[in-house]
Amino acid sequence: MQDRMGGMIGGGMMGGGMMGGGMMSGWFLSIPIVAGTIVLIGAIILNFRAEQNALWGIIIIIFSIVGFTGMGISFLGSILGIIGGALALSRR
Repeated sequence: MQDRMGGMIGGGMMGGGMMGGGMMSGWFLSIPIVAGTIVLIGAIILNFRAEQNALWGIIIIIFSIVGFTGMGISFLGSILGIIGGALALSRR
């Protein structure tokens, strides 16, 4: 009977239980990490190619907004990324 009900480790409401996954596992936590990496790479490229500031500023802002999916994990980084992207867009 315990196998069919799931227990605390196997089943659960969101497809995972306490240790089986759920919404805060795997792909959901990797989205802000990938977005933060792209923001970092965009900032480095922006430093070397200042003439393309509009393109890289938009890329930084878009992936900073995507970084908000981390539900507080990368909140400060996303805010700083949006500010940096806006500064890149305003630069002439």
